[in-house]
Amino acid sequence: MDHRRIEWLFLIVFVLIDIYLAFEILRSPVNLGSVDTSDTSTSSIKMEMRADGIDLPAKISENQASGYYMAIKNRDYLSGKISDLTKVNATYSKSDNSITATPKLSYLVTGKGKAAIKALNTFKNDPHNVPYGKQYVYEPSMSGSGIYTFVQKSEYGKIYDSSAQLVITVKDKVIDSYMLTYIGPVSPVRELQSTISPWHAIKAMYLDRELANNSRIVRVKLAYSKLTVVRGSTIFLPTWLVWVENKTTKNTSLKRVNAFTSQVLPASSTYSLEK
Repeated sequence: MDHRRIEWLFLIVFVLIDIYLAFEILRSPVNLGSVDTSDTSTSSIKMEMRADGIDLPAKISENQASGYYMAIKNRDYLSGKISDLTKVNATYSKSDNSITATPKLSYLVTGKGKAAIKALNTFKNDPHNVPYGKQYVYEPSMSGSGIYTFVQKSEYGKIYDSSAQLVITVKDKVIDSYMLTYIGPVSPVRELQSTISPWHAIKAMYLDRELANNSRIVRVKLAYSKLTVVRGSTIFLPTWLVWVENKTTKNTSLKRVNAFTSQVLPASSTYSLEK
């Protein structure tokens, strides 16, 4: 009889324990029933990237940013400016809406770094040399030996596209020529929206096999890139620009990720840069 009582006592204890555990699970499922896998997933992917020889910057933000869908009217802003360019010999190309010009006088670009950029800024900011020159800012990541690239800026951010660039060529410390494209003023077509984080963009590239082994992420930056053309207007959207260096060749490629959808933009929108 005593033995049966002991068995019943154990049974009652086990039932009570089960009831208690069930109550705790229902009361605090996060603590007992679920695990936050985001940190685990991030750590796992970073470990896989290191194993593939892919180096990341010391700090990659996981914070979201914000941006607009923007529209630009497709108009010819440059052909009418040729007559104003009295200090250069300029020609206009209708096929790609661009100006190519060579200075009539010698413009020296001495020194390196800030000194060289200061001389180039003085040249481009003169409207008799370059139309809309003050709307362009120097982009070192897209420049190389003797090639200085400036990108068009707007009140909403910089625009990284071949249709909004000033490329100045310097030979023997003298400005040799430049090529200019210009898209005109921009305006938002939707309200401000949240974007993915820089880390989310890099992760999307890795999962889509857009990051080659033995490479290094040099820089990540939010800017505007072309999406599509609709009814005479070009639509731009925020994109995470990711500069990727091949450790072997030292060549750098600029890749773009849609900052709203995390979609990696097609290969036609990437190009290589030789340092």
